[in-house]
Amino acid sequence: MKKAGVIGGSGFIESEIISLLLDTSYDVKVSTIDISKKENYEHLMELEHSENLYVCEIDFERESALQNFTKDCDLVIFIDPSGIKF
Repeated sequence: MKKAGVIGGSGFIESEIISLLLDTSYDVKVSTIDISKKENYEHLMELEHSENLYVCEIDFERESALQNFTKDCDLVIFIDPSGIKF
């Protein structure tokens, strides 16, 4: 099975992307800054095929943490919600 890494949020758009990846047989790793704040990602655990979803805490300040997160991914998606202007 292929693995995708999703960096940068768990809002509506990100949830849709993660759902699509899970539905197309990807294992999906999702990054979070603070894994203890389950309210930021627990809704993802309700997605179909969420048994293939993994939440990983990473420190974005450390380049090695990003490298470690992405090293086994076939696909990496970075979403920067701060860059979206309406």
